[in-house]
Amino acid sequence: MTGSPNGSFRFRVSDTVDVPLRGVMLRLKLVEGRPALSRLEPGETIRLVGPDGERRSAEVRALSVTGGRTTQKRLERNRQLDVVISPEEARGGGRPVEIGWFVVGD
Repeated sequence: MTGSPNGSFRFRVSDTVDVPLRGVMLRLKLVEGRPALSRLEPGETIRLVGPDGERRSAEVRALSVTGGRTTQKRLERNRQLDVVISPEEARGGGRPVEIGWFVVGD
């Protein structure tokens, strides 16, 4: 791909996994855009959108390194990213983030 990553993006949550003592891991599949990894790193806030339009924010606690170190090049090649958020944010309002939710950025 040419140019630098930026602009709007949308990931679909394709799986969620409880990670003891850390939080909830969201496996994200990129469906549109070209996000800069820096917008999804620990400490950044992500916007979650449910299939019915419910909106919620969550802070990224960590990036999963199960498949190796996360880099911009790897994100662009695999179009997949695993992020960890707090259990409280993952289950806000009693409704959990699950498959079919989206992470969006402008």
